[in-house]
Amino acid sequence: MSYYVPLYQVFRVFRGYNSFFQDMGSQLELFPCGKLGFNERCGKLSSTPLRRSAASRGERIRLRNRVMTARLYYWREIMRRRLDDVMIILAENEFFVDERTINNAWLECADFFEWLCSTHATVRQLRRMFPSWKW
Repeated sequence: MSYYVPLYQVFRVFRGYNSFFQDMGSQLELFPCGKLGFNERCGKLSSTPLRRSAASRGERIRLRNRVMTARLYYWREIMRRRLDDVMIILAENEFFVDERTINNAWLECADFFEWLCSTHATVRQLRRMFPSWKW
């Protein structure tokens, strides 16, 4: 059984959600260049296109390895989890890669891992370095 709802009643319902849609700016705070701007053509707020931080595939892999190493440090040194548990967390819950990939990333970013350990990086510092992750 279908019901006919006049179109003006539908718009009346969505008019109440106007403030909800205007608060979308808080969702973009993780992306520093994704500011909301007024679009003259449609008369609405819209986000500006995001810029890529890495240009090539190799650069994206290096950034991924750096984040993976920081997450390894977080789980291993801050949360005090065993290495085999950390490997399972990273491989199956966070990055969806093989454990060998995690070991290779750890080997590639060994200097960064040693720097994190030597400076005793805190959760606040990790959050500042990688703002899109929950630390």
